[in-house]
Amino acid sequence: MISQEIYSDRRQRLVKEMPEEFALILPPSTSKPSSADGHYPYTPNLNLVYLTGITQPGTWLVIHRRKDMDVREDLFVDAYDETHAKWIGSVLTKEEAQERSGIENISFNTGVKKWIDRIIQRWGIENILVDYPIAGVTGEKGSRLKFADELLAAYPHLNFGRLSKAIFRMRMIKDGGELDLLRQAVELSRKGFIRALKALKPGMLAYEFEAELLYEFMRNGEKIPAFSAIVAGGNRATCLHYADNNRLLEDGTMLLLDFGARKDFYNADITRTVPVNGQYTARQRELMEMVIEVQEEAIRLLRPGKLHSQWNTEVKEFYTGLLLKNGIIENEEDIEKYYYHNIGHHIGLDTHDENVISDELQAGMVLTVEPGFYSEEEGIGIRIEDDVLIGEKENTVLSKDIPKHPDEIEAIMAGGN
Repeated sequence: MISQEIYSDRRQRLVKEMPEEFALILPPSTSKPSSADGHYPYTPNLNLVYLTGITQPGTWLVIHRRKDMDVREDLFVDAYDETHAKWIGSVLTKEEAQERSGIENISFNTGVKKWIDRIIQRWGIENILVDYPIAGVTGEKGSRLKFADELLAAYPHLNFGRLSKAIFRMRMIKDGGELDLLRQAVELSRKGFIRALKALKPGMLAYEFEAELLYEFMRNGEKIPAFSAIVAGGNRATCLHYADNNRLLEDGTMLLLDFGARKDFYNADITRTVPVNGQYTARQRELMEMVIEVQEEAIRLLRPGKLHSQWNTEVKEFYTGLLLKNGIIENEEDIEKYYYHNIGHHIGLDTHDENVISDELQAGMVLTVEPGFYSEEEGIGIRIEDDVLIGEKENTVLSKDIPKHPDEIEAIMAGGN
């Protein structure tokens, strides 16, 4: 659990980046209908969660400062509704929202737009920053982007900007509370993996294997995983985002499992490649060891002061040399035939966590490191992925206790611990 003091500190650090007069507005995300009266599982505005710890729908955060005045923080939440409480459940009281977030001024969200009008019209604040996702010219606007458009249309004279980038930059560096939750998510991922691995056998259906994984997550209190697992047996593992998970797992093939548990919205992202029958063939072991060698070098190369793109290029150059040395490719450009994705991504509140790609890597960032080898001719797909905390002098592999080496995997599948 992250304390209200941490949330308060985050908001204070964000305010330090602002001009003398400003208003920051973080609208809520909305529940998405599926069909009839059904809805998809609700995902809150994670930038708002990062700054307040509040995850319930309908929550707004407005922070503003007038000239020669102190910063004022206001949180707007749903009012208690007796019918809603009977059918769906109760919402936070004002006191509970105050205790969780550390924000003193709590109001009901029915008045949030009037409050924003007051800030702009009565107090003349013109520097307005709103948190909203980018949809682009081909995407569909969500409620937050629609609100930003509505505000700009109502006040076209404002110095209007997007707040999200400043929060993304903060989210890139993980504090102690975040690292603790990430470690818990990784540990739960380990438990689920071990359970599923011990159940794996030829003739099992991929979704049966996945069910073992999800059972362990749920019995430990996390009903929703970080993302839908990829359970890809045999040649299906050459498809990076294979999602059907409905095919037979065959003797002599390997299973690629890309999965992760989450803890209080913080996500793990792990990939392991295992033999369905419990024993790697000589060829499978050879390729596994090669991918692990690439990962070890990639972790070594993951250092502060580099751009993400530079790190990716350095890993690709190393991998190309290894493929040439092993006689798998004859020309440098042939690496694209066997390895066609980047080496990793930021992880945190989002599985592919928000970041500012132009910023250099720094200590305190957590990234996945996930080289792969994909051969359609051989029907083999291998990926090994771990979550790594960048340090000033050395990195920490948060998922080091999740077995990945062939000897470890075979020992567990043979009944070991």
